[in-house]
Amino acid sequence: MTNEDDRKLAQSDSDELLRRAYAVETQQDALDLYRDWADTYDEHLEDGLNYLAPEIMGRVFEEFVPDKSATILDIGCGTGLMGLALSAHGYANFDGLDLSPEMLQQARGKGVYGNLIKADLTATLEIGSASYDAAVSTGTFTHAHVGAEALDEIFRILRPGAVCALAINSDVWIENGFPLKIRELTGKGTMHVREIRPDRYFKGGDGVGRFCVFKKTA
Repeated sequence: MTNEDDRKLAQSDSDELLRRAYAVETQQDALDLYRDWADTYDEHLEDGLNYLAPEIMGRVFEEFVPDKSATILDIGCGTGLMGLALSAHGYANFDGLDLSPEMLQQARGKGVYGNLIKADLTATLEIGSASYDAAVSTGTFTHAHVGAEALDEIFRILRPGAVCALAINSDVWIENGFPLKIRELTGKGTMHVREIRPDRYFKGGDGVGRFCVFKKTA
């Protein structure tokens, strides 16, 4: 098999797994997907799909969180690609949270996280209120994954003044209730919007996200 054949096979595998990700309907579907994907996730996203979101978010995060000693939670950390981006930008005090034990095992191997937490974002987190200075997420708020209702718990565990930087897939922006939840939380005085900027998740491909920066006010 030639290098070109290898490249085409990797692209085919990547496209199929991405199709499965976009077709997830239940939590068990997600667990099965990431169990099957964990070992090759980084290769498929970075080599097969030219995944850009962690590096884009790393630059966004550095702009709004200049304190490199901030305590950070990487929400839906997966295999730890966002953790590597945070580390590359000089952050060293961050934990990761994900539902999939197989993905967390891959993240553990990166050696950049303080703690790794297996948890369901759609339920109450076993994390104390006002525990973190900042939160970041790149792969969680997408097709058939976690909706806007998770923002309530995320802001609960953040300290006043904390920055919350989330990449949200544009295809689910309205469907999963993000405009309504943002209006609700800003209306309550829980947070305000610092920036929402559109950008692509993948180089030269589909998948546009809204890279959102919120600040907790109370």
